[in-house]
Amino acid sequence: MKTIITGLFILFFCSAFPQDLRNSGTFAQVLDARPLQGVKFKIRAAVRVEALEPSAWACIWVRVDDTNRKMVYLYNMKGNPIRKKEWAVYTSPEVKMDGKSRAVLFGGYTTGKGYFYFDDFHFYIQKGGEPWEEMPLPDNGFEDDTAALRKNWPHKDPRSSVTWSLSGDSAWEGKACFRADGSHSYAYDNNDTAGKFADVGGIRIYYEEYGQGAPLLLLHGNRGSIADFKQQIPDLSRGFHVIAVDTRGQGRSTEDGKTYTYDLFAEDMNALLDHLHLDSVNVLGWSDGGNTGLIMAMKYPGKVAKLATMGANVFIDNTVVDKSIFRILQAEKREWKDDTSRRAANALRLIRMCETEPRHTFEDLQAIHCPVLVMAGEKDVIKDEHTRQIAAHIPGSRLTIFPGGTHQFPDDDPAAFNKTVIQFFNQ
Repeated sequence: MKTIITGLFILFFCSAFPQDLRNSGTFAQVLDARPLQGVKFKIRAAVRVEALEPSAWACIWVRVDDTNRKMVYLYNMKGNPIRKKEWAVYTSPEVKMDGKSRAVLFGGYTTGKGYFYFDDFHFYIQKGGEPWEEMPLPDNGFEDDTAALRKNWPHKDPRSSVTWSLSGDSAWEGKACFRADGSHSYAYDNNDTAGKFADVGGIRIYYEEYGQGAPLLLLHGNRGSIADFKQQIPDLSRGFHVIAVDTRGQGRSTEDGKTYTYDLFAEDMNALLDHLHLDSVNVLGWSDGGNTGLIMAMKYPGKVAKLATMGANVFIDNTVVDKSIFRILQAEKREWKDDTSRRAANALRLIRMCETEPRHTFEDLQAIHCPVLVMAGEKDVIKDEHTRQIAAHIPGSRLTIFPGGTHQFPDDDPAAFNKTVIQFFNQ
């Protein structure tokens, strides 16, 4: 079977991985899936983690794309991340290729401060009821030179502070392993100097403050945290008093078992602003944070001076996102279904919110009268027409579609995104 390396595929969208690219690293190998139709496969690898902060972890991941290059399957160990210091072997679930599978991507991922080690990747296939057999992978044990590493396991990303190298330190097998150095990474959302907790509505909301000037509230996406805005906070804090928040049940904020809705999140933010004695703030919301920002502007108009949203939606159905997104969410729920921990229950509630929320209408947006900047990527997960309808129904709003951009445009091109946002809030 010929291995086809088509370049590095970084899996940052919606629920795949955290969106803090500078604090994360990933590498990948790619196989042509077309000769594997009807075949089951699984991967196996050895991993260990020397964490320098509690939030550091690693995983092995697998992704399958269809003939339209859309993701149809994702496994990323999000429910059971690797934090063990000792070497251990991890195996992905078995996946069966269908007639629409085009490519299989697999590799490793790291996030947080630490040193991360990967070794001995294997790719197994099963045809019908026959025994499993191993399909050879180039440089599966990282025993070749750095030129082979670059070719077979693409891993370079200029946005990441993580550095990768071959390491001879206690490899799992052979003479070398693949080592990620994330020791110089710094994660927002864990800053004892800038961070505080506010007791509001029976829960504790965690927030961090940076800079001086007009107050600017930052609202992250689903299952994200303050760290999502790592590439925005330095620029924004030069001219604004940035208040970056972990939404309830996410990051370091607590929750109380209530069903998650964006209206509830907006209520939390209103209470937080009361706690901070802030009568009016600018709001920047990305993804779920944009949904919350829109509801804040509708329900608490006095609190929102200006609003900028990125990849927001007003309701959810097949006209808003492609139906493949709902398949991905269903797959994620299956990953959590056997986990009885509180963490799993919380993750499932957040996934269900993605499937059912928000529940407003375009007409509701006409209640918004503050200046609004509606943003999305040209290739955003939110369909273009939905974004344009949001802008059309908010009196006097501005619309910016970033050419070629995805839902992750704030990470993909932070300079362009930050400039657009700063110009809007300074007008």
